Amino acid sequence: MYLKTIVAVSLLSMNIANALPIDIVDKIDINAIKSISLKKTDDAFKANLIVKFSTTAKMELKFRNTNFKITFKDDNDKSIYFGSTKSELFILPPSKNGNLTFKEQKLEVYIGKNDTKTMDRLIDLFNVIANPETDFEMIISGTTEVGTKAKRGWIYQGQVEIENFTFYPTIQREVLFK
Repeated sequence: MYLKTIVAVSLLSMNIANALPIDIVDKIDINAIKSISLKKTDDAFKANLIVKFSTTAKMELKFRNTNFKITFKDDNDKSIYFGSTKSELFILPPSKNGNLTFKEQKLEVYIGKNDTKTMDRLIDLFNVIANPETDFEMIISGTTEVGTKAKRGWIYQGQVEIENFTFYPTIQREVLFK
């Protein structure tokens, strides 16, 4: 009896864990890009990208061990690779009564080597983001472990692949580039 209970609970928890990410991830949105702070070293370009997330999920959510690539797409369908991040993401509080909750998050982004190819990408990106007439998309793809807050800690699903997770952020232009 004891072994049957353990197996049943294990199977139930595996089914719940497999169902959680799709349901929860669909309730997340990036509402705004607050700022982009570029850093140039002798070898590379890096950035701190501050974004404002919202959720209608009823539980706390965390993405850890991330390996995401960030791409922007302009309204002419031109894709511009921005960079990669391994920042822990999306630590969101549960919503109250179905209302949106907002959280600012800093993403540390590796843009690329300090060379002309990276500079050309950055110029293209600035032309898209800084143009008030351009509608653009922010696309995140990669892998992560999705965690949900339980009463006694966090429950994580194994490695999850996210492909073309698309957002339509607005920008507070007065603080965009630092």
